[in-house]
Amino acid sequence: MRDLGTMLWKEVTELFGNRRFLRVFAIAVLAFGILPTLSTAHHGASPQAAALVGLLRSVFVLFAVMVIVAQTAPDLVLHERVGHTLEYLLTTRLPEWAIFGAKVLTASAVGYVTALLSMGVQLVVVGILSGQGLHWLFLATPGGRIIVLGLSAGLALYTSVVGTFVALRVGDQRGAYLVTMLAVGILIVPFLLGWLHVSLTTAWLGRAAEVFGAFVLVVAFIGLRLFRRHMLVLYLQE
Repeated sequence: MRDLGTMLWKEVTELFGNRRFLRVFAIAVLAFGILPTLSTAHHGASPQAAALVGLLRSVFVLFAVMVIVAQTAPDLVLHERVGHTLEYLLTTRLPEWAIFGAKVLTASAVGYVTALLSMGVQLVVVGILSGQGLHWLFLATPGGRIIVLGLSAGLALYTSVVGTFVALRVGDQRGAYLVTMLAVGILIVPFLLGWLHVSLTTAWLGRAAEVFGAFVLVVAFIGLRLFRRHMLVLYLQE
């Protein structure tokens, strides 16, 4: 655990010393916090319709997670590749799981914090626009809590694992970002093909969160098993 702590401290320090990351982080929080609150579709609507609008707003929190983690996870690897420090890390005694875990956990934590801050901005803006003060919006419903607190965490972990491996094979930031976003977009294919149907009920969202959580843990375990020195050396030589 000391090795993981050392790597986490390194990743967080370097990340928050990156002005480009701070700009993207601030833009994502503000954009996905303010934009979904500008709709007036819920004004004068029934309580059920207003609740649905609030629930749909929570989906913007997931978009915030995707955007920021798809930027952050590849960048944590690419700056190591550019500075040739990843090769140095691989020659140290640090275990692969600590190197991989620190990058994935850092990117995931940043995504989750982005989700919470975006949610907070939405709460404040809606309170100001409605003139009714701060209220809990979709957090007052089980479905909203599942999306914001559960699905956003799973999505952050999934995207960070994918983004880490994409950056090992794709050498530029834009390409790595696009490929990572494509990998995230693949998650909606079963719905587009009609294999699964979307239902914003609490029961459906709860089951979806459980299934997705199990899937993400499997992906993270596979990623951990594949993050091996001999494979990484081959990637870096290509």
